[in-house]
Amino acid sequence: MTQLIPALVFVAVLGAFMSTYLFRAARRSHVRAVLWRRLGMRENESSLLRSDVVEPSQLDRLVAESGLGWSKGKFIGRMLGSASLGALVGIVMGNATVAVLLALGGLATLPIIANRARSRRLALCDRQIPQALEIMALALRAGHPLPTALAIAASEAPSPICDEISRATDEHELGRPIGDVLVSFGKRLVGSEAAHAFVVAVLVLQQTGGNLITVIERIVENARARSHYEARLRALTAEGRSSARIMAFLPVGFGLLAAMIDPSYARTLVGTSSGNMVLLACVALWLIGLLWTRRLVRPAV
Repeated sequence: MTQLIPALVFVAVLGAFMSTYLFRAARRSHVRAVLWRRLGMRENESSLLRSDVVEPSQLDRLVAESGLGWSKGKFIGRMLGSASLGALVGIVMGNATVAVLLALGGLATLPIIANRARSRRLALCDRQIPQALEIMALALRAGHPLPTALAIAASEAPSPICDEISRATDEHELGRPIGDVLVSFGKRLVGSEAAHAFVVAVLVLQQTGGNLITVIERIVENARARSHYEARLRALTAEGRSSARIMAFLPVGFGLLAAMIDPSYARTLVGTSSGNMVLLACVALWLIGLLWTRRLVRPAV
């Protein structure tokens, strides 16, 4: 019973923190909603107007760029809920060390999911940006100004790049300068060289003048050449990535199989202090191996 005291204290502190944070977040959200109704504004309009004044935090950017549709409060609430669930499972198993490990694992699950969703969404935006730039070039060639070309691209481009362009269009319609709008657009599309080149081209041509259509066509050509190179690189490294996945899941599968064949192995690892130390060392070495293998099979482009 004494082994469960640290786990119970951890769960109690975590539950108190989670309830306090959710109560304060709900109260702030209610106050903001009342203020917006009095001003006759919607929430998205207020956030767009404040976007050039308040720099979003890393957590705000992660939640917004993941495309999961979660708010910051919901994300933190689910993260703490998963940590509480992991601690509860450890308490049911009757081991404080396992309860703490499962709680930490549950705490890290949601950020990992959001980071993976963010990476997939940004990679998809990077593949779609040449098509959106082509639509802008056609609109500019037809005689439309740049803000109208952005609106046309927002209505014609596929998702999720159309969502980012639509946000840029909404910011400009609310009175934000087009230069600031495009700078924010480039910051949201982290890792997209085509988007950053487009933003720099527009900002430079605003000061010096020039043919924006020709510059956009050159950006599209370079982006497609780079996309072809990356596709060939992924094909050449496909075997290495498959081997890395097998090596990553092999220790987990072997551990589960050994626990099913002889449960005394699992009881020794979980129920004794020396077994807990061995288990922690194995998990640490496994994580180091995952990071090392991931670096080997993902060369820099």
